[in-house]
Amino acid sequence: MSKILVITSLPDPHIEIIKRHLPQGVSIQIFDPKELALSGEITISQKGFLKKLGEEIPLSIWYRKPKFLQIEDLEGMSIPKDYFSSILSLHEEGYSLIFATYPNCLWVSNPYAIKKASNKLTQLLTADNFGFKIPRTIFSSAPKDIEEFRSQVGDLVMKPLGLPYAKVNGVNTWLYATLIPSQQKMDYEGLGITPMIFQERITKVFDLRVTVIGEQVFGCKIVSKDLDWRLSQSKADTIYTPFTLENSFAQKCIEMTRYLGLNFGAFDFVKSIEEEIFFLEVNPNGQWGFIEEKTGLPLSKAMAELLVCSP
Repeated sequence: MSKILVITSLPDPHIEIIKRHLPQGVSIQIFDPKELALSGEITISQKGFLKKLGEEIPLSIWYRKPKFLQIEDLEGMSIPKDYFSSILSLHEEGYSLIFATYPNCLWVSNPYAIKKASNKLTQLLTADNFGFKIPRTIFSSAPKDIEEFRSQVGDLVMKPLGLPYAKVNGVNTWLYATLIPSQQKMDYEGLGITPMIFQERITKVFDLRVTVIGEQVFGCKIVSKDLDWRLSQSKADTIYTPFTLENSFAQKCIEMTRYLGLNFGAFDFVKSIEEEIFFLEVNPNGQWGFIEEKTGLPLSKAMAELLVCSP
């Protein structure tokens, strides 16, 4: 029986929705880094094969949404606390990249490529090179330069370089874009430690999520009252509808995804009141199950087709 190796942590609803599209004789094997680190074992041979799979090469490896050890997972272990940070870093590096050189295998997508493509500056520069329109942008920790930029564009949208999270009331909470009105006083404390991306605010008519899966592209129009629609993803007044893309636009999305070394990309655009479409970012490993649920777009079928194809 042929296998698709999925690097993720359960429960993962995306696994279940693609299973119904897999051909007979193809199964899914889950590789959960956190679970294995806490209660399992792993051996990779000199030739790069996972012992429990033998020397059978999977049809593909799907790097979904694995969870990794956190500090609280190490509490109570006979490990000096001074080593916690190093251990967590080595754990994530080892378990996320352990298959990155797996022989002759299709990746969706390779974690090396995902890591590189997650840099928002890389995304903006690449999008600009591909001819997408981008908001006026600076990446800075210098108050003088930020204020000068602010005087030119008015309201600012502030974003982290990646997509970090913070613990809020003990819960990991993702940090998204923040609106800074032109009259609001900026707090620059700590900015020197972590420079941020600052962009002009685009007054939007709607958001546009474009999902690239291999050579297939799906557009979804999202009407949301929030600056970042992800903050209102589950609200009843957030509306999702299929959106037909121009062929040239869809092709540019495919080509940019390929250029970034990815087989999947979740692009976020906004359409302005001036009828222009602006590129915001691309998530190289974004969620898409909710798009299919809200619109009926056949994303799970497209993903299953991609995963069973040879590279």
